[in-house]
Amino acid sequence: MVRKISVIIVTYNSYDLILDCINSVYDHNDINEDDIEVIVVDNSPEEEGLRLKRLLSDTYQDKVVFIKNENKGYGHGNNVGIRNSNGEIIAIMNPDVRITEPLFKRVSEIFDDQNVASLGFKQINGVRDFSFYRFPELFFPFTYSFKNRKDNINEMFDQHVHALSGAFVFFRRKDFVEIGMYDENFFMYYEEADTSKRINLMNKKIIYDKSKSYIHLMDHKGNFNERLLDIEAFSAKIYFGKHNLNLEKYIKLRLIEFKLHKIIFYCTGNTNRVKKVSAWINAFKKIL
Repeated sequence: MVRKISVIIVTYNSYDLILDCINSVYDHNDINEDDIEVIVVDNSPEEEGLRLKRLLSDTYQDKVVFIKNENKGYGHGNNVGIRNSNGEIIAIMNPDVRITEPLFKRVSEIFDDQNVASLGFKQINGVRDFSFYRFPELFFPFTYSFKNRKDNINEMFDQHVHALSGAFVFFRRKDFVEIGMYDENFFMYYEEADTSKRINLMNKKIIYDKSKSYIHLMDHKGNFNERLLDIEAFSAKIYFGKHNLNLEKYIKLRLIEFKLHKIIFYCTGNTNRVKKVSAWINAFKKIL
């Protein structure tokens, strides 16, 4: 059966998050039930994956498709889900996203315009409500964060300047397949900017629609993982090389901001932040 919308959720140790995520899809579905499917691709270790599979089977029976997957990264997991889906429209959804209002009918209406390749809605998390971000190559110390915040507050989205948040984003299957789907060289991070640039090369539209919103819980976790910093820095190297951008300039500007932050945190006695910034500095120095 060809579906209208396929919701792809890639999980990694997301047992405590997944039910609220999936329930929010079904609770706020405003299109025909047969026009939507939910596919969970689990990148967790084997034992955790079995536990998650039992949970989904007990809760939804065969309504939710579960795929156990080798962890080759976020993009790879989503590509596996897309290849096993039927939807004309693909929804990429993080397990810590909560839909809070009906929006799938609106999605269908927007994609009625055949020039639309991607769509995102307003992200709310109570900490840093960024629904889109400036491309990494536009970074400049301190002003980059300020401009991102200002652009989001004023809802000034420009697809040639910004990339939609990847936490909950929609793609027209035909267009996403045409650009090669997610680049699996990125284990994690920078996928949003990379896919946006490839869609722009097709001269297709990327839409930000502020009329609908969702909740993203990401920033409430407060996790700090030095390995993830290394992965992010390496993804930056891939992104800048792939799109023929000036990586050396980008790293130097990032290091300037990191070092200034380090001085500020040191002077204010914030040892935890000093440690985190030092880890960022080390991660980016490795890719020079």
